Amino acid sequence: MKQYYVYLTTNLINGKKYIGQHYGEVDDNYIGSGSTLKKAINKYGKGNFKKEILCICATPEELDKKEIELIEEY
Repeated sequence: MKQYYVYLTTNLINGKKYIGQHYGEVDDNYIGSGSTLKKAINKYGKGNFKKEILCICATPEELDKKEIELIEEY
């Protein structure tokens, strides 16, 4: 089932963290699509990243709000 969620992707090599939002299956292979993250994936390989779901949201509006809150928190 597709859901709105905020995720945290961690680079297991250098510990850098990337927070983003997505609408899709929680267990899909999506780990993010920002340009900085894409460069890191190209450099280190997708297998060196771990995705965690931080929050599942009911609406796109709630998703936007939670992403901003979690970025500020991290």
